[in-house]
Amino acid sequence: MPILLITDSIPCSNGAGISQTLYNLFHGYSGAITVLVPSDEAIAPSDTRLHASILQYAAGPYRPLKSRLGRFVNPTLQRKQLAWQARHALAHINLPEKEKYLILVSTTVPHKLHLAWLLSQRDYTVVPYFMDDWMANNSLRWKGGNLQQVVKDLLAAAPAWLMISEALKNTLIKRYELAPKPCLVVHNPSPTVEFAVSGLQFAGRPDEHSTFKLPTGNRESTESQPTSGDDSYAITKLLVGAAKPAPSCQLPTANCQLIYAGSIWPMHADALIAVAQAIHLLQRQGSSNFALHVYTSEAHWKQYASKLQGPGVEYMGWKPYAELPPVLNMGWLLLCTASFAEAYAPFSLSSVQTKLTDYMAAGRPLLYVGPPDGASGQFVEEQDCGFTIGNGNPADIAEGLQAIARMPTQYQRKAQNGLKAASTTFSKGVVQQRLYAFLAQVHPIYGGVAPAMPAH
Repeated sequence: MPILLITDSIPCSNGAGISQTLYNLFHGYSGAITVLVPSDEAIAPSDTRLHASILQYAAGPYRPLKSRLGRFVNPTLQRKQLAWQARHALAHINLPEKEKYLILVSTTVPHKLHLAWLLSQRDYTVVPYFMDDWMANNSLRWKGGNLQQVVKDLLAAAPAWLMISEALKNTLIKRYELAPKPCLVVHNPSPTVEFAVSGLQFAGRPDEHSTFKLPTGNRESTESQPTSGDDSYAITKLLVGAAKPAPSCQLPTANCQLIYAGSIWPMHADALIAVAQAIHLLQRQGSSNFALHVYTSEAHWKQYASKLQGPGVEYMGWKPYAELPPVLNMGWLLLCTASFAEAYAPFSLSSVQTKLTDYMAAGRPLLYVGPPDGASGQFVEEQDCGFTIGNGNPADIAEGLQAIARMPTQYQRKAQNGLKAASTTFSKGVVQQRLYAFLAQVHPIYGGVAPAMPAH
């Protein structure tokens, strides 16, 4: 089935976020893929981007400025751009046959979402894939339309939806007063697990040169008559999902190194800073085995370096996506953060971050730090593949990290659960097969039957 894709940028192997997820989802797709892009959009080198045809449409005269002046004039330019696009954007391009192509839109760019809406008005089959709730509280209006109405119309007209989480689906149904539609919750496929398996030593003894000694006996959890002296009981309100006993084991290393890999956007930053401050605190208290290694772009590091730098926190540079698995395998816990700030609640509550399924394939437990009801934290708990700390206080995070270090039994169970899920439920083959089958059922020619498929 041919697909016309509308997204933020042409999916590529090192694109991060939406770009990376779409690349992983459609890499190797047997049908034709065409990406619809504005005429002024930069095209990534062919060896890094998704194998797809490029179809350009008129960018229009009202383009946002990247200079400081843009802060003041871009809102006006954006409104003019959308009004112009409604009349002219599709006038002089050779659109594919609507009877054959399915339009898949996954974007955080208003004018691209509007473009998908224009195609739906021409009776194209359009399926939206929302990966977070970037539309929440967006009051963008232009002559002849507004963003909130575009979102509602797209969802109402679509034969089915793709969502990053069940929470996001429910939020959008309630906000836009929609009748439920067939919906597939789609996550980023996990990379192959061979990197993790080759280096996975759950029963390896702690580093004999380290002064940090871990208990090796079976430590029962809060579900079995906890006492006030029980380590796990002491932080019940901080750690979620560490309550099921499993066979005794040792941690793979006595070096408690956290790894954060990926972009640092405002919807991640405050929680990441809190973790860094917790590491600083542990280091000052003499727990030198706790560390945080950050793999991100130089630009993102520079933006937050003054708040992240300190004892135990080290910037490790940027790594190409394909080189991350063996790096992640060297960690103790793999860190995902979501903002505690009210301003970024729509993102924290709705988005299951791309990095989670990448992390799972490394054979190490995840650590989520963010709001207790955050979608990424709920994913970690549902998969029982890591620990969650729903508290942004550095001292409490430090206490949580020390408690996790005393939980070898839970540590191994969560690592194994993540690795198993990465090689089955979230493997590339399984995720792609479910997605392609769902989309084929949606299109009038290739299926046309409402998919009788569970939401997750």
